[in-house]
Amino acid sequence: MRFIILCLMGFLTLPSFAEPAKNTLVIHSYHQGLLWTDALQAGLEAATRPYNIPLNVSYMDTKRYQSEFDLAKRLEIYRDKLTNEKYDAIVVTDDYALWLVNQLADEVGNTPIILGGINDYTPTKHEQLKFVTGVLEVDSVADNIQLVRSLQPNLKHIYFLADDTYTGRTFWSKVENYLAQAPINGVQFTRLPIEEFSALFDHASKLPPDSAVIFLSYFKDSTGHYMASDVFLQQFTERVSAPVYVSYRYMLDLGATGGVVTSGVEQGRKMGSILVKVLNGKKGELPEFIDNSTQIAFNYPQLKRWGLTVTEQYALLINKPITWYEYYNKELKALSFSVALMGVVIILLVLMIRQLRKSEHELQQSQALFEGVFDQSFQYIGILDSSGALISGNLALQNLLGHKVIKYDRPLWRWHCWQQETAVKLNQTFISAQQGQLLRFEAAVQSVDDGIRVLDISIKNMPTAQGNSDQVLIEARDVTSRHQMEDKLREREVSYRLLYEQQPVILLAIDSQARIQSVNQFAADLLGYKKRDMLGHKVTDFYLDDDVLPQQFMSSSRLNDDQIVWRRQLRYKCAEGKAVWVRETIRSTQSKLQLLLVGEDITSTRELEEKLEYQACHDYLTGLLNRNYFETQLENVLVEARENETRHAMFYIDLDQFKVINDTAGHEAGDEALKQVALLLQEITPEHATLSRLGGDEFAIILRHCTQYEAVTFGDEILHLLEGAEFFWQSTRFSFSCSLGIRLIDETAGLSSTGSCTS
Repeated sequence: MRFIILCLMGFLTLPSFAEPAKNTLVIHSYHQGLLWTDALQAGLEAATRPYNIPLNVSYMDTKRYQSEFDLAKRLEIYRDKLTNEKYDAIVVTDDYALWLVNQLADEVGNTPIILGGINDYTPTKHEQLKFVTGVLEVDSVADNIQLVRSLQPNLKHIYFLADDTYTGRTFWSKVENYLAQAPINGVQFTRLPIEEFSALFDHASKLPPDSAVIFLSYFKDSTGHYMASDVFLQQFTERVSAPVYVSYRYMLDLGATGGVVTSGVEQGRKMGSILVKVLNGKKGELPEFIDNSTQIAFNYPQLKRWGLTVTEQYALLINKPITWYEYYNKELKALSFSVALMGVVIILLVLMIRQLRKSEHELQQSQALFEGVFDQSFQYIGILDSSGALISGNLALQNLLGHKVIKYDRPLWRWHCWQQETAVKLNQTFISAQQGQLLRFEAAVQSVDDGIRVLDISIKNMPTAQGNSDQVLIEARDVTSRHQMEDKLREREVSYRLLYEQQPVILLAIDSQARIQSVNQFAADLLGYKKRDMLGHKVTDFYLDDDVLPQQFMSSSRLNDDQIVWRRQLRYKCAEGKAVWVRETIRSTQSKLQLLLVGEDITSTRELEEKLEYQACHDYLTGLLNRNYFETQLENVLVEARENETRHAMFYIDLDQFKVINDTAGHEAGDEALKQVALLLQEITPEHATLSRLGGDEFAIILRHCTQYEAVTFGDEILHLLEGAEFFWQSTRFSFSCSLGIRLIDETAGLSSTGSCTS
């Protein structure tokens, strides 16, 4: 069932993994670290995290930089960004970000826009954009005025705090519009003067007692100096002489008294939900605008500071001290649950203990004594009570241990005839036997006459006829002679096996069909196989080449009838494909039914021989054939030309200006130039020709079975190849050229001169 559920879960989640991630651009009007902006971003991430939607987040920082130059600079930056990158959706927060994408409507194109935090929203703010939706701000200015009047009935003055920024002017315009449409008598509405921060703080500290302050926006003073809104609000609420009401939830933690507030996190969640619908919906279909929600909330310490009372039923109180019970509510619940759980555990333990005691009592009653034990049995027999003490023992047991050793007042395992390990084993076995098990083991005992004896001991329960006591029957027989023989055989086998396995040669035993019957560990390690993977296979399965079976090799290479050893060298193949050269020695076993193969690893010797052979006929620098090998091949073609009347050609190549390279760039450059010439000549030299370096800057080629025309044509190809080649060394360019001599080799070669051409 669990497997089926996991399969269903994997099937249901498969489309989400297969679907490519949607790329979303998020543009915040303000800077990172501003509490309102951070709250919007947190809500947006919380809503999109379950869907693995990547968010490309950027900040315009217009709180501090609002000049036309700064805005124009940001406009160009985002124009390049939208031109070079494609996004499935764009999220904008607050007015400047919406203004930015509206200006870049051509670059945005059909990309959906999700907006939020827009002050005094009208569709004209995005009139150039095609697809727009989002969360609209609810005007809380009127609600906060009504809240202030209801909370402070004797209120005479309401002050509004708004700076001269775009946000401050927008908020103050809303206040003026509201007061013009719905005049309120008996209360004076005043906008606090826009002045330096310090002067504003002093002014705020001298407000009359029957007043209140509604904070709209203030982060730039009259001199243009900037102060973060959280820092400003903390200092302002500490100095002001009247309650401060706000429109955003996070400001309550900065000393504000309360207000009809909106949560940035909640608004970010709503924007994230719309983003998910946009990305998962059909192209061109957008969800409708939704309104942001508001809530009446108060800061409890500030209510106490100003002596204000509210009903918790209709408002949210934050920072309210909790009671002792509320503070330890979780701990009290956990403690109650633990006490209840311990009570259940104790009851279960009591029931289990009662059941165990009942079972032990029934077991004791079910035990009985076996009678009719033959006292004269050759086996050693004894009856033990429930504590392990001897009740009775036959004559053989008494003669084995002696009367001085046998003690009736202590358990059997505490007699002095046992070694410590054996005594512990006897005790454990006795306890197991009391539980109804038949156990058997071997142990050494000190006999009264013959020293150490090895006994095969079995212990089992023996229920009595009355069924009211536990008695145990112990039987033992002497297996000392068998153990001595087994120890000797085991020692010999261990010695042979150790010698066989650790010999630094391959040891294989094969049958008449050349199948491997045994293999030592050294052979398995050398070839890279496990021993069980080699057994049963023909030995030829591990030959690299098509060598004959050992039996066939013995028959074909027998020198005389008295020969008993055959040797040959061949290659074995390892598990990873590597070849190993082995000197294989073959001989028959005594049974004549098997052959013994002894293999010695001679890979390093063969590799050294091949290396020396290669070095004897190849040039160390270029890898071409050397002068000695060339002279040998030249003698062969001379003989072939005379005997078979064939025609060949020899080319002698001498590099021009090679000394210039050595003198100008050094011998290292000269060596590299020779290597490059060798590679060029190798590319055009036919397979049946012999190319060699004679020494220094001299090369030679033997072209077999060619006419004079073919020889001259090949010579021209060599000249053109080297003349067109270039050699660069540390930004220095060198050109190649050469002198070329051609000597035709026919049946007259070595006897008289024939036509030749040089260049």
